[in-house]
Amino acid sequence: MKTNWIKTAGLIILATLLATGLNAQSPRQGGRGSGPYGQGNERMAGYYALDLTEDQQEAMLSLRTENYKTMKPLRNKMNELKARERTLVSEETVDMKAVHKIIDEQTELMNKMRKIQLDHRLEVREILSDEQIMKLDQRRNFSKNRRNKGNGPFQGQGVQRGQRGQRNARPYCRNLG
Repeated sequence: MKTNWIKTAGLIILATLLATGLNAQSPRQGGRGSGPYGQGNERMAGYYALDLTEDQQEAMLSLRTENYKTMKPLRNKMNELKARERTLVSEETVDMKAVHKIIDEQTELMNKMRKIQLDHRLEVREILSDEQIMKLDQRRNFSKNRRNKGNGPFQGQGVQRGQRGQRNARPYCRNLG
């Protein structure tokens, strides 16, 4: 009788600890919260909202649709070229002329895609007001800064140059051992 009571109490304590641990997870780990990735972050959403008029929304939708129809076949072609390159490189004897030809095609296609992206970005800016353009630029700068942050002891310092000038190399340190 006493052992059943102890087992029941132990299970209740264990369940409580597990439930508390799941709710205490940070928003990045899938828990609840009001951090930058959780619910309740209306301030950031409002800060980046462009407040488009209905005419602007319709124009943006048509631009996005047109851009999607233009870019989709180019992306598909790029994926085909990358797959072909992987196939050629993985063969026992590599045909370097064919690989170089594929790389040249990829470069031409990438240049074409970047020009289309720039044209699209400029068309979008023509639709927006000065205030909306400012908000859009702030949003792009914010996400660019978030992407540039690294991991490890040199977070957010960008490209590190090592002893021989290699990119992202550890800074020169004397061997103390």
